Amino acid sequence: MERNEAYLRAILEHSGDAIITTDPDARVVAWNPAAERLFGWRREEIVGLPADRVWEEPEERRRLLRLVEKKGRVIDYETRLKTRDGRIIDVSITMSQLRDEEGRLIGTIGISKDIRKRKKMERELKRLATTDMLTSLYNRAHFNTLLVEEVERAKRMSVPISLALADLDGFKEYNDSQGHQAGDGALRRVGRGVLTVLRRHVDSAFRYGGDEFTFVFPGTGIEDARRAAERLRARIEQEVGPAITASIGVSELAPGETAKELVRRADRSMYEAKALGGNRVVG
Repeated sequence: MERNEAYLRAILEHSGDAIITTDPDARVVAWNPAAERLFGWRREEIVGLPADRVWEEPEERRRLLRLVEKKGRVIDYETRLKTRDGRIIDVSITMSQLRDEEGRLIGTIGISKDIRKRKKMERELKRLATTDMLTSLYNRAHFNTLLVEEVERAKRMSVPISLALADLDGFKEYNDSQGHQAGDGALRRVGRGVLTVLRRHVDSAFRYGGDEFTFVFPGTGIEDARRAAERLRARIEQEVGPAITASIGVSELAPGETAKELVRRADRSMYEAKALGGNRVVG
């Protein structure tokens, strides 16, 4: 028995993962050195306190406990926990119930792995997969995915959604006369500029291909979309005019319309803007 206890203590003390046990009242009982390093609380500071203290969202811990109660054990539950200084970190938790020899519940044991590096890499890979490297806007592949999602959400919630499609006037001539580096610089300036006039975390901007750009305006009807497109047109002219301007077509989702049809109408309006001389919004 003593040998087994010493063995278990050695595991607790030398594990590279944070090991935390709680009593039936969800108060911390054991807190190993790896937990001190990961979360910042010393053992003597945290033992006896509610385990909720390390959770960004205590309700999520209760959800995890309900899963553990149902299954007996949960493996690699990814969530975010809170350190002593208030930082939020990504972890993967394996949690099990602790029971005595009579089968009575005496608490839980949770093993937390630090997955910050992995999550950072995942976020970077996702960014690379969805971003146009030249302009730092989203790319066309992400546009194709996001627009379908936003259109379905708009239909489900019965709210409007509008789209703008912009083509740069004079870009080919500028690129041919000034060189590709100058052309790339102009596209970068357009990318930076348009973000300044969009609603952050609401609207989205994409490089559609070459010198074409698209903009998605969730929850926006056609009149507001026209005004937003006009702000985009003016900003592009400010960034790269007068040699380069933008013809922009705007469309609002019609009842029963698909995402492809929404794009097709914006595209027709954009070509109409070009036919009228460019540097204007039509739709």
